[in-house]
Amino acid sequence: MPGDIILGGLFPVHSSGAVKCMSLNPERGIQRLEAMLFTLDEINNNSALLPGLRLGANLRDTCSLGNHALEQSLDFVKTTVDDVMNDQKEVDRVLMCPCAPGGVPYNQGGHRISGGTMHHPTSWSQDIVRGVVGGSYTTVSILVANLYRLFKLPQISYASTSAVLSDKRTYPLFARTVPSDVEQARVMAALVAAHNWTYVSTVRSAGDYGDSGMDAFWKEADKRDVCIAAREVVRGSSTSKDFDEVVRVLRHGFSKARAVVLFTRMDHTTLLLDAVRRANYTDHFVFIGSDGWGRENIPVLNNSRVANGALTIEILATEIEKFSTYYKNLRWDNTRNPWFAKYWQSLFGCTFDNSSKPNDLKLCSETRDKRLGDKLPEPFKQEAKIQFVYDAVYALAHGLHNLQQKLCPFNPDPAKWDKNECIRKLLAYPGDKFYKTIISTAFKAIDAFTVSDNYNNLVAFDENGDGVGQYLIYNYARDLYSGEYQYRLVGDYKNSKLSMRYRPIWPGGQSKHVPSSQCSEDCP
Repeated sequence: MPGDIILGGLFPVHSSGAVKCMSLNPERGIQRLEAMLFTLDEINNNSALLPGLRLGANLRDTCSLGNHALEQSLDFVKTTVDDVMNDQKEVDRVLMCPCAPGGVPYNQGGHRISGGTMHHPTSWSQDIVRGVVGGSYTTVSILVANLYRLFKLPQISYASTSAVLSDKRTYPLFARTVPSDVEQARVMAALVAAHNWTYVSTVRSAGDYGDSGMDAFWKEADKRDVCIAAREVVRGSSTSKDFDEVVRVLRHGFSKARAVVLFTRMDHTTLLLDAVRRANYTDHFVFIGSDGWGRENIPVLNNSRVANGALTIEILATEIEKFSTYYKNLRWDNTRNPWFAKYWQSLFGCTFDNSSKPNDLKLCSETRDKRLGDKLPEPFKQEAKIQFVYDAVYALAHGLHNLQQKLCPFNPDPAKWDKNECIRKLLAYPGDKFYKTIISTAFKAIDAFTVSDNYNNLVAFDENGDGVGQYLIYNYARDLYSGEYQYRLVGDYKNSKLSMRYRPIWPGGQSKHVPSSQCSEDCP
């Protein structure tokens, strides 16, 4: 996917663990990355946006780790516009080897690299990244934001919600299409108060996401006269025994606090529910989960019974139907995503490597008549943050479009419009001023000037570069009729007001009586 102007992309294609890059993340990694490619296609096919120019991408796998993301981000800033403008020198260009299985990227020396850079082979500008979409996890976004600040490189995250990122003194070039966790904390406190839970326990993931989010919740809970029982914290180094101890404290140390508020990462949520299952504490806890849990299947995959009755929060997003169609129709020869070949191999049980193919493994070329949708669950579930990836790419595109209108308005007459000169001007424009252009594109009027995307969503930023969002409330429970466990939409939070549309199904399968979570019973 070549382009005249390159946007960087950071995605957690792999999970982290004992090995730096472990298993693939199909939803948060592959699907989100494809959403960026889909959006770039849509923009490039729109003659009204950035006329005469095309956007390309330099995509990197963060492996869900801040330090790895920092290493990958060095490629985004390894040269500056001034260096290119003054010296007219190109740095090492990364090319897509046409013979590499699945489009695995190599540089001109024939050495494999870990990212996928899609370049226009004749453009001097291809090493310059004009803006970055990402990262996903807060720890990643914070580390790379410190680097981008030094090089004045604007960054728009599609998933990092920590309140600390709202500090413009520390993160002056960071923006996001999702709201801050301060607002999410208000939603959780409103949920607690609405069900008359005056005594609750809390569990948070150590780090910027859990620490800042839970701190905001404690403040909101205090405003509503809600007392905090246990204040537990889990870390990346926490073992199964550590999680067992957390559950023991919740159950035996503060048994009257049945409501447990979680500001935890998805992997920590899964490990906590695993521990509850091991302890056989079914139907005791009522979990209130942040968007780190949301509607994800992984935490509840083996823990349906102990998660039964949970309330979880997800940022309101619109499903982009055209993306679902695009994604399900991807084929084995999708070479512009450097990690798609590995994903395809895992789904279809095939290999692209003919030289070391086991006898019982077919070649992926034999699956040429297949589509990705053939192996995806039906109905297909679009990952919850796809819209925000889409909006982040569009925000950068609108910012560039406004710059183009200012610096080098398009003219179809080649004698009156120099494409290369226009590219030079757009790349040489100071990054801090470009950031302000992006923000002002969606923030002009008294409160907020909004730019409608193609799906009637309103893309808006507040004065801190935060997205303006709304929330949906889900109840994970066993359906009383089908007997299947599922997420059911039961309410929403809009304009600072909580609205519960339906009664949740609580642990034990009943919906009439709200479980008590109080330090002492009300006086008769």
